Amino acid sequence: MDSTALITSHPKQSSTSTDLLGTPFQHLCQLLDDWGVGRVQAKRIFRGLHVHRLPLHQIPSLGRHATTVASHTHIATAEIIEVVSAQDGTKKILLQLSDGARVEAVLLPMRRERFTLCVSTQVGCAMGCSFCATGTMGLTRPLSAGEIVAQVYRAQEYVNAQVAIGHSERTLSHLVFMGMGEPLHYYEQTRDALRVLLDQHGICLAARHVTVSTVGLVHAMRRFSSDFGGRVQLALSLHAGTDETRRQIIPAARKWSLSELKKTLIDHPLPGSRVLMLEYVILPGVNDTPAELDGVAEFSRGLRALVNLIPFNPFKGSDLRSPTRSEIDHVEVELKRRGVPCSVRVTRGQERAGACGQLAMQGFQS
Repeated sequence: MDSTALITSHPKQSSTSTDLLGTPFQHLCQLLDDWGVGRVQAKRIFRGLHVHRLPLHQIPSLGRHATTVASHTHIATAEIIEVVSAQDGTKKILLQLSDGARVEAVLLPMRRERFTLCVSTQVGCAMGCSFCATGTMGLTRPLSAGEIVAQVYRAQEYVNAQVAIGHSERTLSHLVFMGMGEPLHYYEQTRDALRVLLDQHGICLAARHVTVSTVGLVHAMRRFSSDFGGRVQLALSLHAGTDETRRQIIPAARKWSLSELKKTLIDHPLPGSRVLMLEYVILPGVNDTPAELDGVAEFSRGLRALVNLIPFNPFKGSDLRSPTRSEIDHVEVELKRRGVPCSVRVTRGQERAGACGQLAMQGFQS
């Protein structure tokens, strides 16, 4: 399925050209001054690209400045190749980038006629978590900030097109950076994409509707806390209550202990009634023992946090198994008995390999 996007890339893209679609507004102002265009054109260019989705030369009143800006920049693309639907309404999207690389994004139906988009930040992933199919792919490359933004815009345009032809009444309102790749691995790309998507001069997504997940890259978590001040939801992939088990299933955990992670979370700002999200994939016989659950309770103590329990979703080649309903209930009951606020995430899109931990370029014909 082709995207209806109006944004196109420039024919020639030098290694030093600026990724215009992924350039935050304040940085754009500075660049326009440097290029002799003047920051007075920043609002016109930013709205033209992000609100009206126009190529540079079609932005009204930009005139000769369009050629100047184009000579310094390229506009990242992400085109929809195929969309597959699950019975529960989940839609898995295959997108192709300008160099032919492909990533997946997932539209998750919510209540009140809304969609959440599960966003990818990398082609593959370097983290190698044992419970995630994407980790089996290894890392090909990160997405640029502009490619992340383009991914969101293509999904938004797809949803709008479905509404226009009467196949849906939903709108895209929430983003979760939980797709392919570790969002904080290449921190600047994720940061700049967020700044573009949240900016009042563009589409101005509500920061409270955006969640960024991480396996626990402490240095980047601290930068994220400083840059966004807790306005954007932070989700930590906890997945174990002891360092020993966590290091077995999350190779990146060998660098940072649970105590270091907890200190980082304690320092993370939580404005208003915001809470931290602690993600916990249930792996029977691995992280559902009393010792592990005791560790989760100890880790949660003193944090304003909710543990989000995620039943493991199977994928080809994994020797892990999905928990039964009784095993899921047991973990939930035992954590609550230990005073840990928790809830069970509803599994969506599993039969299309679109559920949490299943994104590995499967289930498409293209």
